[in-house]
Amino acid sequence: MDRRDRPQIDKLLRGIATGHVETVRDAWRDLLQDSDNAVPEVLAKLASPAWTDTSVGPRAQYFGVLLALLDALDPEAFRQESLRLSKTPLHPLHRKTLTLLSKRLTEEPAAHLNERLPVFVASDIDDPHGVVTAVSRWARTRGLDLDGVARVDVMPADPSLDYLGLYNLFFSNIILTWPAQSPRGPRRWWQRFRTEFTFYHEVGHHACGHLEGGTVADQEAEADAYAAKMMRRAHPVLAALAFVLVKPFAIVLKRLLRPSEGTSIREPHPAE
Repeated sequence: MDRRDRPQIDKLLRGIATGHVETVRDAWRDLLQDSDNAVPEVLAKLASPAWTDTSVGPRAQYFGVLLALLDALDPEAFRQESLRLSKTPLHPLHRKTLTLLSKRLTEEPAAHLNERLPVFVASDIDDPHGVVTAVSRWARTRGLDLDGVARVDVMPADPSLDYLGLYNLFFSNIILTWPAQSPRGPRRWWQRFRTEFTFYHEVGHHACGHLEGGTVADQEAEADAYAAKMMRRAHPVLAALAFVLVKPFAIVLKRLLRPSEGTSIREPHPAE
């Protein structure tokens, strides 16, 4: 990596700051192809004292992206750096990110989908068995294409870590959020229903070959359509019932909104 050019690591972080997914993707790929030079660059960034400060703006994302990149470049360097960072006074958000990502070093999958795809469930979730049961059932949906997915991570819902969905693009994995304490009654059903749709939606991005991680509107719509198709297959009775109940209202609404025959909408003549 020639320092006379703008280092790819800076290009990567600039892309994160501006939300320019293509810049992030291209810089990430260039860094992976030049690991000998990229690893020292990443370690130099992680050695900055900035990670002890209040995390505001895009800096909150930089730390996690740098760790994720180091893991992809050199797992042993990632292990050593994670150990070093764990002994430093990190900002609480960065420490939470470090804890989450460093679990890759020691964690064991809670289950394997289709005897291949590992599912990792965070220890903070009080019902890991319920998570595994639900995700395993969803994975058996007819026609679901999991070939492009490397792993599934289920973590407790935490607004401060919502940016971790960005890693889906780089790791070819799916990140699902789950309540740390399982809700009961109708709220439990609704949470499972929404999470199931999200699961199919994220699989849809992989199945459709999306490279922008779902940040493009057309790709979001395509992933939604894929998820809707999987939901209909997974819940045929519910889908049929919804069709029977909703279609009459849709027809009536369409007729109400359609202009009546023989009428026209025009500007009134001044003489009228």
